[in-house]
Amino acid sequence: MAFMDGSVVNVALPTLQASFRATSSHILWVVQAYSLLGSALLLFCGALGDRFGRTRMYLLGVAVFALASIGCAASLNLTELILARAIQGFGAALLIPQALAILSDTYPEGERAGAIGAWSAWTSVSIAIGPIVGGWLIQVSSWRAIFLLNIPLTAWIMWLAPKLRRATAARSAAAPAPLDYRGAALNILGFAAIVFALSFVPQLGWKDPRIGLSLFAGLVLLIVFVLSQRSSKNPLVPLSLFRSSAFSGANVLTFLAYGALGGAFYIVPYFLIGARHLLPSSAGAAFLPMIAIMFAFSGRVGTIAAKVGEVKFMVAGSALTAGGFALLGLVSKETRYSYGFLPGVLVLGVGITLTVAPLTSFLMASVAASRRGVASAVNNSVSRLGGLISVSIVAVAVSHTFNHEFGRQMQSSGLPVEMQRILVHSEGLMLAIPIPQQFGSSPALRAEGMVESSFVTAYRHVMFGCALTTLVGTLVILTTVRKSKNALDVAETEGRL
Repeated sequence: MAFMDGSVVNVALPTLQASFRATSSHILWVVQAYSLLGSALLLFCGALGDRFGRTRMYLLGVAVFALASIGCAASLNLTELILARAIQGFGAALLIPQALAILSDTYPEGERAGAIGAWSAWTSVSIAIGPIVGGWLIQVSSWRAIFLLNIPLTAWIMWLAPKLRRATAARSAAAPAPLDYRGAALNILGFAAIVFALSFVPQLGWKDPRIGLSLFAGLVLLIVFVLSQRSSKNPLVPLSLFRSSAFSGANVLTFLAYGALGGAFYIVPYFLIGARHLLPSSAGAAFLPMIAIMFAFSGRVGTIAAKVGEVKFMVAGSALTAGGFALLGLVSKETRYSYGFLPGVLVLGVGITLTVAPLTSFLMASVAASRRGVASAVNNSVSRLGGLISVSIVAVAVSHTFNHEFGRQMQSSGLPVEMQRILVHSEGLMLAIPIPQQFGSSPALRAEGMVESSFVTAYRHVMFGCALTTLVGTLVILTTVRKSKNALDVAETEGRL
């Protein structure tokens, strides 16, 4: 529910904008309210589970999420919808870190990696399949149906709740240590300021004073937060976690890998729909082979990696993921799907499958059991921050590359001067540039070709950048983690610290 609702709304934005007659800047808050609250509260909510019981906080998160989903579906105006989405984000922040920690606590060591692999598969598939499900529900019903989808899932979870409580009763006792409320406030405000700034860079631009002020305030607050954790008797995030090169390296790989995935999944739909002229449903279906690979093999990979060594899988997987990005970057708008786009999708699917489950299992095994909730929250925060930063960077990079390439082609295009003036004035729209037809069909076709080729150039730069970013993550793992066994020694080190 939590991961799907992060992506399912994207396909509903045009419908919501028409329904509420909202501007693009206002409708963007339907997405950002969820992301902002969900990201900013993850660490605090992970600590809540460690202190007051993970099962209790998990079921509370599910209940909050379900009630907020009903509120979304029943919203009569945009303000109500944005408020309900923010409450949804709070529910997601409550349940996400607890879910992974509960799996780590309740499954024996021999089965834990497989369970975490299945969890990783479901979350990854949910993110990827969200736009497909959302598009279908909007087509057969209305935008309200995408939120009501959560209600039967919630009913199923609550029906299983007694079994969940029995399974976790011996391991979910509340910790006696008090919460670090000062650290929580600094973390929430600092992270919220940074997320706000990064979320609106594509819309406002880096030069907007609100972006600079928010980034500066967020960085200052987070620096003060780190300093407060050093002096706190009961820190929200024990800094001893990061004294382990294994834990730190795994989080760096998470940041880079999820950042690359966030950037790629942002630009690829534009390429498929705008440059290759596929329908939105067909563009979403293009990734179904990748989804099938992830869903079918993530659980098995997690189990095998626990025996062979997670690091080997992480290195091989991140290298293959980089290869998949590179293959997708070689695709042109004329290349057929079967021998152009499909190989990249398949390699990407194999790479992600080999990386995500072992990475999650490796990270959860690298900390003491009492700190798995906050460790999960840290890792989820890192992955979300990586995606937010990459989307902001990609949006700016695509615009800059497109404008540069479009201007270069314009100089030798031979198009009428007045037509060039109109096109340059609208170049910020990229693929949505309206092509003037009053100058004749031949110049119009030439201009359309220039627009598409300029965007393809920008698309390729982004995909190769994603490949390079993932390769850097591979090098980080190779240099920070020198042993290919489970990182249980890290937990022992942390205990001594």
